[in-house]
Amino acid sequence: MNITIIQHVPFEVPGLISDWARQHQHQLTIVKLFKKSTHLPSADKVDFLVVLGGPMSANDNLPWLSAERQLIKAVVEANKPMLGICLGAQQLAKAYGEAIVATPKEVGFGPVTATPTAQSLFGISNQLEVLHWHGEGFKLPKGATLLFSSRYWPFQGFKLKSAIGLQFHLESTPTTLAELAKTDAAFVPGSKYAQTAAQITSAPFQSNQLLLNRLLDCLATANHSA
Repeated sequence: MNITIIQHVPFEVPGLISDWARQHQHQLTIVKLFKKSTHLPSADKVDFLVVLGGPMSANDNLPWLSAERQLIKAVVEANKPMLGICLGAQQLAKAYGEAIVATPKEVGFGPVTATPTAQSLFGISNQLEVLHWHGEGFKLPKGATLLFSSRYWPFQGFKLKSAIGLQFHLESTPTTLAELAKTDAAFVPGSKYAQTAAQITSAPFQSNQLLLNRLLDCLATANHSA
C-alpha cells in the first residue's frame, strides 16, 4: 500500500506513523507542501492519505488549503482510508461542510475521554493522556461519529466514512516534540494546561504508539463502505 503523507511545515513530521508504515512494509510518500516545487497528488494516486498538522488555519485564504480539502474529499468519497491530525482533521471536517472555530487553547499533555465507540474500535480504556497543540477546533461533521472529547473542547476526534480526524497528536516522539516545542514556542503561553515549553518537553513522555498503531490498522484493514 502507498501511504501518502501531506506535511505542511518542517517541524510537524510523521514521527511514529513512519514507523508503522515501515513495520507493515508499506510504501511511504511524503509530500512536503512547504517546498515550492511540491504539488498535491491526484486522488487516484493515493491508497491511504495522512494529513498532518501545521500552524496555519483551515480558514486562511490560501489556494492550497482549498485544493487539499478537495483531495481529502475525493479520497474519502472513493472509500480510501484517510487520517487527519490537528490541521488535517480540521481540513477533513471543513471538506464536509463543518465550521472551524476558535477554541480554548490546549497546548501540552492533557486527558481525553474515549467514547464507547472508540473503546470498542481500538480496544482502549476511556481515559487517555495525549499531546494537544491547538487554538482552533472542528465541530462534528454531519454523519460523523464522535470518538474523543476533552474537558475544554468536546470534539477531539471523529470517524466519518473511511476517515478519522484527531485534534490531538499521537504521532509525536520525544525528538519530534522537542523540535515542535522549540520552533513553535511562541504558541505555548495561554494554554489551559499552563505548561511551559520546557515543562512539556521534560515531562515523562506519554507515548501513544499502541493506540496510533491500532487506529492505523483499523483504517488500513477496514472494509470501507459509504
